[in-house]
Amino acid sequence: MLGNHKPGCRAMTDTAFQFRPEDAIALAVVDIGNALARHSEAVLEEAGLTAPQWTVLLNIAGDANFRDAGGAGPAVYSSEIAANRGLSRPHISATVTDLLRKGLVQQADDPADRRRKLLSVTPPGMALLRRLQPLRRAVNDMLLEGLSTEQRVQLMETLAVLRDRARSAEPIRSVPLRKAC
Repeated sequence: MLGNHKPGCRAMTDTAFQFRPEDAIALAVVDIGNALARHSEAVLEEAGLTAPQWTVLLNIAGDANFRDAGGAGPAVYSSEIAANRGLSRPHISATVTDLLRKGLVQQADDPADRRRKLLSVTPPGMALLRRLQPLRRAVNDMLLEGLSTEQRVQLMETLAVLRDRARSAEPIRSVPLRKAC
């Protein structure tokens, strides 16, 4: 009801929410992420992992599907994972600490700089990833069913451009937030 708002507050009009492809695309990406998480949730819970832990574990393992994984060597730094995933170092550090506690990854001193730690997947961590791989494939196959090879390649390239732009952009803070009316 437009007439039932606090004095001094403008009622939100429908014109503020007109269709824009840019907004619809961003919402679709969020919805896809949420749906993928929902499909994986039960199996990951049974495996004792969260979705971020699974992603970081895959990254440490050198999964070839991370196009920016940096060569998938036998070990990686947590700072590289943070940069490659577009996440903060504290977030990655907490996730890595959980994976270390679970015995799924191990760390070793970097021979060139003992202050830095190289991360690698333990045999139990690799076994867990292998057990989860059929779920990953089934969910991804379901998601992309019906898309041609050309459509899949175009989608992958488009999403890579958007991902890189989102990671490198400065946060937009031009709209002052006010207390809700």
